Amino acid sequence: MTINATIPSATNVLTTGEYAEAQSKAAASDENLGRDAFLTLFTAQLQNQDPLSPMTNEAFVSQLAQFSSLESMQSVDTSMQSMTEGMKSDRFLLGANLLGTKINVPSEQAQLVEGNPILGFSNLDEGHSELVFSVSDAKGEPVYEELLENVPAGNLRLKWTGVNMAGELQPAGSYSLSLKTSEDGKAVEIPINTPQIIQSVRWNEAKEEVQVEVANGRVLSLASLEKFNI
Repeated sequence: MTINATIPSATNVLTTGEYAEAQSKAAASDENLGRDAFLTLFTAQLQNQDPLSPMTNEAFVSQLAQFSSLESMQSVDTSMQSMTEGMKSDRFLLGANLLGTKINVPSEQAQLVEGNPILGFSNLDEGHSELVFSVSDAKGEPVYEELLENVPAGNLRLKWTGVNMAGELQPAGSYSLSLKTSEDGKAVEIPINTPQIIQSVRWNEAKEEVQVEVANGRVLSLASLEKFNI
């Protein structure tokens, strides 16, 4: 590493000002002087000190202390980088292990697969005397409706077997779930979570987090996911 800095020919101590000036001049080629630059400056100082007035023990110890401090900072920085990379790998590995796993995400969209019912979940803050659970097809046409009575607060599990009100099995495809209550004579929508399959895992460099993409195309932070259906 080349340092384009002038070292005084007769001096006992490399002053803070001189060291800062050398750093500034070397910044064009390297923003951080680092260990090699410090050693270069320190060696040049020893070689060019005045023989009649050599560096005192105190000054020498001071220079070594500066070098030790620089080494420690570099060691800490290296350790932190290694730890960060390790945490990143661990989190990404966790996300990769969840590929193909179902998770419950806020979404009314669900896929009907032959032989498998559609499930939905809702966390109710309070009990309701009546709730209306309904299902619509991809065109928005209602295919199923169910009245739920005396529903207590807590986790509510919803299930549609794929059969319409006439008892006919509906074709596989995308369907929308809806859960409504009535307040002051007006229908109020209640949020629903539906199981979605994790299809891919990615690392978001900007947010420094693992993200997963589910079947309906949504991208979610792994840290925000609460329940996995393994």
